[in-house]
Amino acid sequence: MTQLPNDDADLINFLCQHSPEVPPASPDLEQQILQQVKTWPQAPLRHYSRLRLVLPALAAGLVAAIVGYRALIPAQSSPAELARLETFIESNWQATASSEHLESDVWHFTDLDTE
Repeated sequence: MTQLPNDDADLINFLCQHSPEVPPASPDLEQQILQQVKTWPQAPLRHYSRLRLVLPALAAGLVAAIVGYRALIPAQSSPAELARLETFIESNWQATASSEHLESDVWHFTDLDTE
């Protein structure tokens, strides 16, 4: 039994010689199986119904996390958009800092402590 046969025919002969006898089938085996299926505990079905609720909730949470993460990352601007933004900021800064609008745009506060 420590040495295995080298040939397939030897293996088949070995298995045929040492195979156990098949026990006779019980006449009411089918009825026993059906009874066991009918009396199967209902706990796995309850577990399955809970699982049906948990899995979609997990999937929805995962989708919400991915969408939320994507919403928090700012989109990359194109070079043309960046150039327009830079031009806009420069023109507004020059209009704000020019001396001709100084009187109308700047608030003058009086010092109340000089009384």
